[in-house]
Amino acid sequence: MKVITVINAKGGCGKSTIAMNLACGLAREGRVLLLDMDPQAQVTQWLKAGDGLTATGTLLSALTGQQTLREVIQSTQFENLSFVASADGLEDLGRQITEHEGYSSLLSQLLATESLAPDFDFLVIDSPNQISPIMENAIFPADLFIVPFESTKAVRSYASFFKLLLRLRPAGDYGILHVLSNLTRLPGLRARVLSLMEQDSIARAQTEIRSCGWLAQVDEFGGSIFQFRPFAKGALDMAQLVEEVRGLFSLPTNGHSPTPEAALTDSVSIL
Repeated sequence: MKVITVINAKGGCGKSTIAMNLACGLAREGRVLLLDMDPQAQVTQWLKAGDGLTATGTLLSALTGQQTLREVIQSTQFENLSFVASADGLEDLGRQITEHEGYSSLLSQLLATESLAPDFDFLVIDSPNQISPIMENAIFPADLFIVPFESTKAVRSYASFFKLLLRLRPAGDYGILHVLSNLTRLPGLRARVLSLMEQDSIARAQTEIRSCGWLAQVDEFGGSIFQFRPFAKGALDMAQLVEEVRGLFSLPTNGHSPTPEAALTDSVSIL
């Protein structure tokens, strides 16, 4: 099971949107578990899988030992996609678990104990957007990190995450994709972000998630961009990100990427 954590120490960078749609894209060719580790529970509410407050049936309940991780895994409307919901109590739990040795590997221990690997090809984690013990748990098991940048502030906040990453994973046994997000309608800002990334020697992913009104609205729809507007720019870009991720794991391409020519035939859907 390959573990992918979508992460940045800044809110509003498109983290949850990427996690949700990446998981749906990967699920078209494999079994995926999407895990909401953000106490704000945006993806949980997106999927109508919980209210973001109740602990029962969520990751919070599994981390505190009230339920097993398998017991809190839910099915979704998407084929091959399962889900573990979040609750705002994760933030309080993060403060409490620091008293215990090895607290940052609590999630990794759960994953190993319950032997989920045979059941899923991918685990996609939506990380919290602030440095915290819960973020540490999102970092510890990851094979690949996807870091969205939608502003110069997001690039600057990357240093805090990267410092934490080096402390927790000094062996460097992981990959990182730094993905530009929602910047194509702001060319001046995009240029400043690219300049700052170059200055800090942050390599840019091949995929860029372009500004797309449909992608910004997809959470209200309750589905993925592939269902909501399959030929929108957001769908094209998310499909490309899926292919880039699969390529990093040396997996064959899944053949689901719409071509630009196909997108141009659907003038209503492109935004």
